Amino acid sequence: MRPFRILGLLAATLATGSAPTVRPTPAFHVDTSWPGPLPDKWLLGDVGGASVDSDDHIWVLHRPRTIRPVDVLAGASPPGAKCCVAAPSVIEFDTSGRVLRSWTTPQQSPDWFESEHGIFVDGDRNVWIVGAGAHDGQLLKFTMDGKLLLRIGRKGSLAAANDPTMLGLPTDIYVDTRRREVFVSDGYRNHRLIVFDADSGAFRRQWTAFGKPVDPAYFSNPGTPEMSQQGHIPDKFTTVHCVTMIGAELYVCDRANDRIQVFTPEGKYLRQISFNEGVAGQIGSAWDAAPVPGHPDRILILDGTNSEIAILDTHSGKVIASYLSKGRYAGQMNWPHHITVDREGRLYVAEVGGAARIQRFVPAPGLIH
Repeated sequence: MRPFRILGLLAATLATGSAPTVRPTPAFHVDTSWPGPLPDKWLLGDVGGASVDSDDHIWVLHRPRTIRPVDVLAGASPPGAKCCVAAPSVIEFDTSGRVLRSWTTPQQSPDWFESEHGIFVDGDRNVWIVGAGAHDGQLLKFTMDGKLLLRIGRKGSLAAANDPTMLGLPTDIYVDTRRREVFVSDGYRNHRLIVFDADSGAFRRQWTAFGKPVDPAYFSNPGTPEMSQQGHIPDKFTTVHCVTMIGAELYVCDRANDRIQVFTPEGKYLRQISFNEGVAGQIGSAWDAAPVPGHPDRILILDGTNSEIAILDTHSGKVIASYLSKGRYAGQMNWPHHITVDREGRLYVAEVGGAARIQRFVPAPGLIH
């Protein structure tokens, strides 16, 4: 640009009193160094869930069968390309992004899930997994090395929506090790929150929206879970998509109703937090939630439709901070599905819908700690 042109622009700015636009500091920024390169020519499919354990290791659950065959030709016999092969379904990373261990693929386990959905590592170092495929009605508990410890429910033809012996396309898990209870958001079909003994698997209790009993007649076609709902149904749960605890309160995502309902662990309804109301039809805004380290009065909300992460006050629902960036590049999100957070306040966002990745986001200084 010519010098007189620069001076002319400066003079015009001074004359009008305007100033260059200053962009606000984003609430989070992506850490492109995490994770590191995957070993052994591995490739991820859609990442259904993630969980952070007591060592701040990140556990990832992905869907190998969502990978296009043309992308995993190195796993063919004979190999049809130099790269790639489907990674194992469960992968543990350390905070630097290095793979520590991995296990289980659908081919190795005939009773594995049709569509991997949620994972949770409890305080006793057990790994809990659910799937939400058309015949997925079970919750599995493993050691960290992949040894099966407990099966709750079963895979196969689904039972009545209030049946305590079988789940119905469950989505998420939270384990309260003090109470020895496991809470399951169940899910795309049964529209309930159900609780089991974390050691024996015995049924404890169940409820639906506003703490009401489960209606056995209220369920949808399990063959197409993403499109089986009827949109907003304020007096009922729609897709029960997440469950987490903050202190002594249980938070349950009611996805298509754009809200989180809060309960006591016994199932008493306390209040409701609405977020991004008016998202079209079945998709909804309340996809996942997680505690904010060091802030028991705040909660992280993930809106998979708008590709937005927000921090809300747990009582008023006021938005304290928000990060919205939809797209396929680093730092953007495309169908973000689950969110988890480590002790440093770093977020790990699992993406589906063909995005097939997990990203780490770092909070702006002072936002969390």
